[in-house]
Amino acid sequence: MKVTTKLALGLSVTAAAGIASTVFVSDKVITKVRHIANRKKAERFVEDKFKGNETLLKFVDNLEDKDIESFMKVAQKVSSKRDKVAEYGDNVKNATENVKDKIADLIEHNC
Repeated sequence: MKVTTKLALGLSVTAAAGIASTVFVSDKVITKVRHIANRKKAERFVEDKFKGNETLLKFVDNLEDKDIESFMKVAQKVSSKRDKVAEYGDNVKNATENVKDKIADLIEHNC
């Protein structure tokens, strides 16, 4: 095998290993940043909703990253359900107003 072929093969293997390690490290960094962001969101939630209760803040600090992630998933589901309930509430309100108007018109026409 020629020296240039060996050199090209060695450089290719080195480049492939470098790319693989970069992808692995970047995935770890992205995961770590996501965990930190979720923890900060949970801390802000405690600050906003519970007026910065020290006991709850310590509790959040002691939670594992997977627990924080589960909490965030539950919070997202609750938020989406709350939006749906608000939408249903608006629909009920509009329907009630329509029925009220129809009854008022019926009473006016019959009197």
